[in-house]
Formats: sequence, structure tokens, C-alpha cells
Amino acid sequence: MLLLQVDRAVMTRLCWLFVLGTLVVRVSAADSLPPFGMSWSNKTFGPDGPWQAVQIGVGYPIQQVALYPGGTFRSHFLTPRICSNTTLSPTACFASAGGLYASESSNTALDDIIGFPAATDFTHGGLRIEGTAGIGALDQMVLGTSDLTRKTITVPNVTIAMYDSIAAIYPSGSIAALQVGTLGLGYLGTVNQSFTFPDEPLINGSLIPGYLQAANLAPSNSFGLQIGSVKSKIKGSLYFGGYDQSRICGTVSTQQGAFAGIEPDDDGTKGLIDLLDIAINVVDGSSPFNTSAISNLLATGNSSIGSALSVPMLPEAPYLNLPKSSCDAIAAWLPVTYNTDLGLYTWNTDDPRYTQIVSSPSVLGFIFRKDQSNSQNITINVPFTLLNLTLEAPLVTSTVPYFPCNAQSNGKYSLGRAFLQAAFVGANWNANNNQGVWWLAQAPGPNIGSQTSVQTIKDQDATISPSSNDWVASWKSVLVPLTVDSAGTATTNSTATNTTSSSDTEKPTSRLTTGAKAGIGAGIAVLVLGIIAFGVFIFLYLRKKKSHSKGDSTPEKYSDVGYVPAELNTHEQAAELNSASKPAELNSQAPLKGHLVQDGQPQPVYELGGDVYR
Repeated sequence: MLLLQVDRAVMTRLCWLFVLGTLVVRVSAADSLPPFGMSWSNKTFGPDGPWQAVQIGVGYPIQQVALYPGGTFRSHFLTPRICSNTTLSPTACFASAGGLYASESSNTALDDIIGFPAATDFTHGGLRIEGTAGIGALDQMVLGTSDLTRKTITVPNVTIAMYDSIAAIYPSGSIAALQVGTLGLGYLGTVNQSFTFPDEPLINGSLIPGYLQAANLAPSNSFGLQIGSVKSKIKGSLYFGGYDQSRICGTVSTQQGAFAGIEPDDDGTKGLIDLLDIAINVVDGSSPFNTSAISNLLATGNSSIGSALSVPMLPEAPYLNLPKSSCDAIAAWLPVTYNTDLGLYTWNTDDPRYTQIVSSPSVLGFIFRKDQSNSQNITINVPFTLLNLTLEAPLVTSTVPYFPCNAQSNGKYSLGRAFLQAAFVGANWNANNNQGVWWLAQAPGPNIGSQTSVQTIKDQDATISPSSNDWVASWKSVLVPLTVDSAGTATTNSTATNTTSSSDTEKPTSRLTTGAKAGIGAGIAVLVLGIIAFGVFIFLYLRKKKSHSKGDSTPEKYSDVGYVPAELNTHEQAAELNSASKPAELNSQAPLKGHLVQDGQPQPVYELGGDVYR
């Protein structure tokens, strides 16, 4: 009996050692896993880019779709039904640019088991989005690797939303169908987005980074993103479970909590960072402005901003979504014209300063509160060459270079892809016991080439490390410093307040050559002498005539009140929506039939308002 008890004790101990050993092996295996690098599409997208997007396969048979990485929880897909909508696709189906997803063509789609409508505005206010609410569904995704070190990975039952009718509405009332959906980047401590219905088993939809970690396919529930630039030939970079260290220059700012907003209910308090100021700087050479440093552009003309403006990073939205006062303050130093139809600014390409600004090391600097501290700042420099983007059809009839400050943000302020071309962002959803952290840092220019330095983010890592790359060197020979002579006598504040309802811009007079100036000076001198001679003649003639007059006439009286123009209205008034194209009210949704469960707790579900195009 005693031997049996000893054997049982030994066996129990051995079992515990086996379990602990298994856990150690599993943890070690997870730590040794390389991050999963996503492959990117070989196409670029607009109509306000060009932008890069990741390439994925969805469903079976596989349908190839390009998606902008951004947003939390579910991914968002556009369906072929947008192409049959004559309001959204009157002449061409621009929504097909990134590829469309048809659930009815997929044998693995589960599009009728989730009774919840998905959020219509998945840009969190980065654009004014209207249309029918998305249809919640599940389907598998096939993820391709960027480094070709592993085969493709299939993630089953990913939570997605499908849109049959969705578009961006611009200030003039014009409607532009969205062209690319989004790839969800996960959420705090979450592997699945779960749905429950009365007397039915739980339905779990996978979130990509959480699933990759749980399946031992990535070392952590995290991501590192740098979307890069098409024009400057900076390739996009997205890793799950890690990040490319070569995409970080200088210090990293760490924020506690979730990255960006949450879906479907964004309360506007998730993933914010304090933007303290915006400045224009010239980091090398002479300035195309009349000074090398211009600050206080964020709060100029707007006392309501106070000491900071709290903003999220939204990779799924295109613009710098800022108060109009801030956009106008920046634009006042640039050769741009405000387009009232779009709420954006077009570059005056005939102005000599345009080429000087977008080809030199002139930057728009965004000053943030670093590490949520009251004593430290971090500046992200965005070269103006990255803010020289292109408007295309259907927004304009012919391509137009534009400056992507959205002056019609309607109080929904954020920094989208235009800013993130020059910044690195990432998050560890599991850090701090699932409370999460997210990171912001300066990204380099194109001179990093094809080199990568992929680093692992472990399960509870709350910090990441920058590279030793020099930011100025990363733009060397791409941005050419101006000399004193090439900078010339550039003027400022000359075109910024002009407005137009089309993409046409006013063309300022070209600068004169030295010979032309000399000729004009000589002509002016001759003209002045002629005027003096004529004045002497008139004086003598009138004097002679007066001497023959019989009496003095009463001198003419002039009013001392000059002409005073009416007060200028410095605030642009938004154009009224075109009633013919204004969407009709969305039909009310049927009662929801279940509850959304998150982290094991039932969550409230809200019916979403919206509009449907008829």
C-alpha cells in the first residue's frame, strides 16, 4: 500500500512536470516564431492617393481582394452589387478597383447566421460615409507572406462586413463610391468576436492577430504598420506579432490602452494622442518661405482648441482631418486654392513655389505629447512631397495635385493615411494584462531600400526599439535642399484664401527676367517725365484762362469719407447638398435576434442609422 502511495505521488509529480514542460516548450516555441509579414498588392488605389493596400484571398474558391490595413475587430468588404447601383456607378464601377467579394460565390461563407448590422461608417468620421448598414458574416481568409519564408496561412471564420451600397459624401453633395475595403487589425486581448443567440451555441468569428497567436502562427497578438508611399517608392510594411525596426527613426511614443476607435460603437475616447501643435520647417538648405520655421498653426484663429487637440490615428481614412481654421492656417503659407466642392486644397502648380516646396526638405511637423507625459514631446515630420497627392475620377474630371487637409471634418478630427505615410504605428493588444499599448514613431524616407530588420513583439511587451537610421539621410538626394539663389524671393500668403467650386486653380503671373525688369524701369521713367510735362502744360493753360475770367467760381467740395468695402467673410460656407443626389432615409432594421459577447461578457448592441440609395 505504501509503495502504491509513493508511486502515485511520483506519478502525480511526473505529470505536473510534464505539463509544466509542455507549457515551457509551447511558450518557447511561441517566442521563437517569426512575425508574420503580410504581402502587398502590386496595384495602387485612389481616387485621392495613390495608396497602397495589402493583398488577401477570401472564401473558397478564393477571391482576391486588396484591403487598406486599419480599424479594429471586423474587416470590411465591398460587394459586386455596388456596380449595379447607378447612383454609385453611373459610368464606371470604381469600387471594383481593389476587388469585390461575393459571399454567394464562396463555399465557406457564413452570411446568414449573424443577425447584426455592421457599422456603416468604418472610417470613424474620417470621411462622411452614408449608405446601407453592412451585413455581418464569417468567411476564411488566405494571408500571403511578404518574406516567402512560410506558406500562406488560412484563418478560418474571420469576422467580416459586406457592403452593397456605401459611399463618401463631399461638401457639394457629390457621391463617390468607396474603392477599397479594410483589414481589421484586432482588439484588446481578443482572439474571437463572439455572437450568442438564445438557446443556440456561441458563434465565434476570428480576429486575425489573435488567431495567429492562439494557433502558434505568430508570437503575439500585435501588429506593426508603416503604409509607405507610392510616389516616393516606400513599400508598405505590415507584420503581425512583430515589426520592421528599420521603419522607425528616433524615439518611440508609447500610449496606454487601445489603438484607434472600436466598432461598432466608437465613443471617441479610444486610442487618442494629444496633438500640441503643427509647424512648417525646412530641415536643410534655404527656405522657399520667408522664414525657416513657422509654428502655432494648429490653434491659429481657433481659441476653442486650447493647449491640445486629441486625435486618433486612422489608417483606414485618407486625409488630415483637422479643424478648418488649422487647414487654412497651414494653407496660408502654401500655393494652394481651396476647393469648396471637396473641402480640400489643390496645388497651384504654375506657382514657382510649388516645385520648390514639394521637392525640397520642407516638412509639416506634427508635435505630440510623448508617452502621455506633460514634460516630453515627439515630432513627426511629414515632407510636403508626401502631401502632394492626386485627385482622380470620379472626384474630378481630370487629375489634379492636391494638399490633403480635410477642412470639412465636421468635428471628427484624426490623422489618416496622408499622415501615416511618414509615421510608424503599432500595438500589442495583450500588453499590461490585456489593457494594451500602442506606439507612434517617425518613419524614414525611401533610402532605406529593401533592407528589413524584423523584430518580435512578445506577449506582454510594452516597448519597442527604434533603428539607428538617420531620418535626414533617408531622404538625401530625394529631397534636394534649396540654395539662396534657387529659393529666390518667394512670397507667401498670396493664394491661400482663394476659393473655387471646381478643380481649376488660378495661375499667378510668372516672375520676370532681369532684362524685362530693366526695360520696364526705363519705360516707367519716360512715362513719369511725360506726365510731369503734361502737368506743367495744363497748369500754365489754366492759369492763363483764369486770368481772362470775370469772376471766381466756388471751389468744388469733396467728401472726406472714402469708400469702405463690406467686411470680408473669412469663413467658407459649405455648399448645400444637391437634393437630387441626397440619399433617402434608411429603412428601419428588423429587431436584432441576439447579443454580442466580448471577453465573455454580453455587450449592448445598437441599431445603426444610415441611408440607402434608391
